[in-house]
Amino acid sequence: MLVRLPALFLVCCLMLTTSLVMAQETVDVYILSGQSNMAGSGNKSHLPEQWKAAHPSVQYWDGKKFVDFDPMQLSLHGSGRFGPEVGFAGTMASLQPRKTIYVVKFALSGQPLHAGFSGAKWMGDEPGPNRGTFYAGTSPEDPNMGNHYKRLHEQFTGAFAALKADGKTPQLKGIAWMQGEADAKHEISATTYAQSIALLKSRIEEDCQSGPVPFAMGQVLPHIPWAPRFTHRAEIRQAQADADMRSGSDLAILGVWNVPTDGMPMLADGVHYDTTGQLMLGTSLALGVLEAANQMKQVAVQDDPE
Repeated sequence: MLVRLPALFLVCCLMLTTSLVMAQETVDVYILSGQSNMAGSGNKSHLPEQWKAAHPSVQYWDGKKFVDFDPMQLSLHGSGRFGPEVGFAGTMASLQPRKTIYVVKFALSGQPLHAGFSGAKWMGDEPGPNRGTFYAGTSPEDPNMGNHYKRLHEQFTGAFAALKADGKTPQLKGIAWMQGEADAKHEISATTYAQSIALLKSRIEEDCQSGPVPFAMGQVLPHIPWAPRFTHRAEIRQAQADADMRSGSDLAILGVWNVPTDGMPMLADGVHYDTTGQLMLGTSLALGVLEAANQMKQVAVQDDPE
């Protein structure tokens, strides 16, 4: 027997279905992290006018909530300073004008990635607990997970939770990483930097419950001559080059895109980028994320031509 449902009932069902779809909107999240050149050494008062504009299509995590990205109003790095996020946000907004993206940034000046460090002190080859490092551990339960990674984890998990509470489904779409100067000070951390990056990338992906994502990495220490304290500058730059997915090296990592920084203007210290350099760095990291995403799609097609 054919049962005819009341029109009002059908309309209500359609409205409920539409509401559920809207409530499950998937949004793109990008994580920006690293040490001092990610924290930022650009001067807001020196920003060209076109870079001072707010970008409502870029939502920036202020540690408690997402807000419109406004470089002149947000406290990006202390009083009057900024990092690559200005170039990153402006570039992404201009290239994807109809898309809203969500940016989470966490950076700590002078801090290492390798598990053997705790702050500026080398503790030995083996990982240990309660160290000041971005070392992500080999699992979420690893007792040797670095304190800096724990803080980074708190930021992006807090941001994800806020989006979910707002009825959105956050999806990690890319990582921009600017770090390595600290690891250039020891042979082991410099020569194994590609392996450290591979672990960091996979752990962030695991903690964000994503598949492989683009990972744009700024190449460190472009200035010549470099400061003597960076004893293994050549080794870490080579490790970064090897980690690039295009390198052909056995150390190449799917999604990693090594971003050249040679020629980007720097401050007198020869380590940190000036206002123009920071804008160039952020722009290059944004382009690197997008280029890596396209390359990953090509790899996927080649691996699965059907």
